[in-house]
Amino acid sequence: MSILVNGSPTEEINIQRGLKQGDPLAPFLFLLVAEGLGGLMRKAVELNRFSGFRVGRRGVVISHLQYADDTLCIGEASVENLWALKAILRGFEMVSGLKDW
Repeated sequence: MSILVNGSPTEEINIQRGLKQGDPLAPFLFLLVAEGLGGLMRKAVELNRFSGFRVGRRGVVISHLQYADDTLCIGEASVENLWALKAILRGFEMVSGLKDW
């Protein structure tokens, strides 16, 4: 790609996807992406696709915990939950472009 400056093209610029380590935008972008995963988990619980773990007398449902750059998915031990979690993570991978090699 090149940019026109005063009607003349500049040298070619190699466009690539992603951020380099130490980029000041990285923490903010990570928070946006992590919030997206949290939203997917909440929606799956709301639609009864994923059964979270009930805690306390009031039966508060916990489906995931996030701290810094860690996410812990918590739910009932069932095949249905496993398939739902797999679908959530696969959809998240496709939407965000993130994949752990």
